[in-house]
Amino acid sequence: MDVVKSVGKYLNTSVGSICYNTDKTLTTIIDKENVEGFASIILWLASKSGTKMSQEQVLLSYQWLEHLAMYSNQAVSNPSFSKNFLQGINRALANNTYLAGPAVTVTDIAAYHVLYPLIESLGILERESFLHLCRWCKHIQALPGACTNKPPLILNTLTLSILAPAVH
Repeated sequence: MDVVKSVGKYLNTSVGSICYNTDKTLTTIIDKENVEGFASIILWLASKSGTKMSQEQVLLSYQWLEHLAMYSNQAVSNPSFSKNFLQGINRALANNTYLAGPAVTVTDIAAYHVLYPLIESLGILERESFLHLCRWCKHIQALPGACTNKPPLILNTLTLSILAPAVH
């Protein structure tokens, strides 16, 4: 729920009243429309805010948001799974600046808020092994309004400072 609220705040769009329905599916009612599921809600908020996304970005976003919704809770409760989960995202970011292509999308903002507690729990040396993920986080944190409800993650590792010294 907090991730949806953070995305809504970033997009300056009302998220309606968010709750879990009887099937334990995240649900909200916005403009008298019932929207169910994490990915659907995030993409609906993006469309209501006037955010333009290509069909490819929408499809990649949906895949990423579903992936995050499916595995993030397990990653929070299982440190071993968390590292594997983060390694997969790190590998995906090795050849991509952002999750859904060369430009930042609402997916990156949502993913940042989902991944924040996982990255925050890592020690400085552990963060070194997630260079691409940390670079991505630095980009997202530099966006105005992207991380207003939490302090920025400390990502000034030696490797990151040498290989990705500036926010682009």
